[in-house]
Amino acid sequence: MSGLDSLLEALDSGSLVAPEHDRPNLVDLGRAVASLAGVGALDLSSVASDIREAIGETDHLVLVMADGVGMNMIESMPKHSFLTRHLHEEMLTVFPSTTSVALTSLTTGEWPAVHAVTGWWTHLPDLGAASTILAYTSRADDKDLLARGIDPARAFPVPSMWASIPRDVLAVVPERIAGSVYSRYFGGGRRTEGYASLASGVDIAIAHVSAAVDKTFTYLYVPHVDSLAHLHGITRPEVRHALCNVDRQIGRLRTAIESKARVVVTADHGFLDAPAPSRYTLRPTRRLHPLLRFHPSGDARVMYLHTWDWARDRVRRYFESRFGDGFIVVDVDDALRLGLYGPDEPTDEAGKRLGDLIAISSGANVLEYNTGRGPGRMVQLNSHHSGLSPQEMKIPLIVA
Repeated sequence: MSGLDSLLEALDSGSLVAPEHDRPNLVDLGRAVASLAGVGALDLSSVASDIREAIGETDHLVLVMADGVGMNMIESMPKHSFLTRHLHEEMLTVFPSTTSVALTSLTTGEWPAVHAVTGWWTHLPDLGAASTILAYTSRADDKDLLARGIDPARAFPVPSMWASIPRDVLAVVPERIAGSVYSRYFGGGRRTEGYASLASGVDIAIAHVSAAVDKTFTYLYVPHVDSLAHLHGITRPEVRHALCNVDRQIGRLRTAIESKARVVVTADHGFLDAPAPSRYTLRPTRRLHPLLRFHPSGDARVMYLHTWDWARDRVRRYFESRFGDGFIVVDVDDALRLGLYGPDEPTDEAGKRLGDLIAISSGANVLEYNTGRGPGRMVQLNSHHSGLSPQEMKIPLIVA
């Protein structure tokens, strides 16, 4: 069975879930939110229009991104929890189901085939290598991309819609990322304030709305569940405690501004645990390295392979012999035709970043590329995202 046939079979069976542009999704949520915040000349699909209507017009709109809090976590919460009580509907995130890709879709209102951020490790043609795009460093040596002469406008070719919001805009994010290249890009260059604890971040958001004279748009980024789930796995007490705290703090936010504002909560992805036997490392061996034009990029459950034309079938056979049915290897063109990166034709930049072949996890398996110049830390984590499993792809839309 070919890789494409295997992928189609997994999608038909429901063991994997492809993004869909004709049902509620993160891209249309991004467009609906931007429209409600006053961005004009936006082409809203029927899905985006429905989301816009569900949220409703409001002078003060608060968007909370609860990183990693997918539907599987929401469904595990008590029925009386704030997030469960205000769940409006289930949505799908984008592929790869990972923070860098999802947040870029949210702020641009575009699918990955257009905005060209393709993974945690995004291949940049200007660099000739993979970048750790959120940290804005080169993957191989962790060097600052600005020092390498990589213009953020080239790395992020589609601008943030939030630059055009005609409101008092505030992005509230953890202190460690408040001044980062990506945070400035994501927020459209609007005012950003860092917080030391989630409670203090919520206080900042409350103050922004409570003291407002003009209309506002407030964004609150909450990464706490994501960080702990990676380390411990999604069922551990540390993660459950963090999830309860997020629920409590968002409830407190809504109570404080209930008479003035609408609160919208979503996630960028869900999680699927990766037991130790499902974690693999790929190295540039003499058998593999000569077949590739560049080092691989991508994420834990999706790897992009830039191959020489003559070597494509050999790379497929290498993956089949090494991983069996643990990873499905398909042509980039087939993945694009299936709409994995959205319904739009890919831009030239996106096509260059995606490469020639894509290895997609068939379930819990994760794969890290390690050149041998640093430790393979990623595969030691207990839970991951970026794949097409229902646990990773399904996210909530919460409106309160």
